[in-house]
Amino acid sequence: MVKKELPWLKDENNCFVPPHSPGGGGLVLSWKKDIELTVLSTSNNFIDTRITSKGKSFLATFTYGEPDHTKRQAFLTGDFNELIDNSEKRGGPERTEGTFGAFRTFLSENDLFDLKHSGNVFSWRGKRGTHLVRCRLDRALSNPEWIDLFPSSRCQYLKFEGSDHRPIISYLDTTKKKGHNLFRYDRRLKDNKEIKELVAEVWGKCAYLGVQARLALCRKAICKWCKLFHENSRKQMSMDVPDEERIQNINKLLLKAYLSEEAYWKQRSRQLWLTLGDSNSGYFHAVTKSRKAKNRLTVLENDHGVPFFEEEQISK
Repeated sequence: MVKKELPWLKDENNCFVPPHSPGGGGLVLSWKKDIELTVLSTSNNFIDTRITSKGKSFLATFTYGEPDHTKRQAFLTGDFNELIDNSEKRGGPERTEGTFGAFRTFLSENDLFDLKHSGNVFSWRGKRGTHLVRCRLDRALSNPEWIDLFPSSRCQYLKFEGSDHRPIISYLDTTKKKGHNLFRYDRRLKDNKEIKELVAEVWGKCAYLGVQARLALCRKAICKWCKLFHENSRKQMSMDVPDEERIQNINKLLLKAYLSEEAYWKQRSRQLWLTLGDSNSGYFHAVTKSRKAKNRLTVLENDHGVPFFEEEQISK
């Protein structure tokens, strides 16, 4: 189709059109005939090439980003030949902090984090001068969208077998394992009049009990109240009230809901609050999802080093 509609591409330049899905979108690559270009691999979203021009050779990737954000799940695994910090290295001199910046930025900007793993993570070993050096060069990474599809996935580092790298095997698991959530006091409740009255009532009724028992009863009462009466602040933010006379009151409620939402994700993220007053709820939501994936117990080894992956085996 492209060559038919644009015949000059074929006459004046080299042209490559990879197979693509119907319905529009995709890539067309055209280059001058005095440039040597080799297509290494292709897909709907990229053309990977090696280009030689004026005696210089380099890798070039031509990209078509997926317009549907729901289809941007990413899973990467293999030898990255890079470390996050010096904790992923044993032996030899330490590297300066600045040398880790590029890889850290790559992970951060693409919202990638490590899969849960088992085995010895120092996946490469070799001699550097007189030093035996071991590093974690191999890993399995995913973004939050991918982990939503495969929430219990994991990877395992195997033994060295005829190579200076350990094989790394990834297991894809779509099941959602039930967790036992700890009670965490929600900061949004600190100014709630009903909660204050509820805690005072429960605390006063059990004055004969010890502090721990009274705290447990208060936690139980708060959880019950939240389950029955707690309103999600997102619903308030999406309220559609056509009454012009109530706009000022609604704006006040909306501002309160935004502040409440930010306070909630600030507490859940366990990260430094980036800039007080900014609406960073999306960032903190992503951090919380990432931490949940890291905290999920997907593998456990017994005293003999035998790993167990099934929930029934782990619970025993």
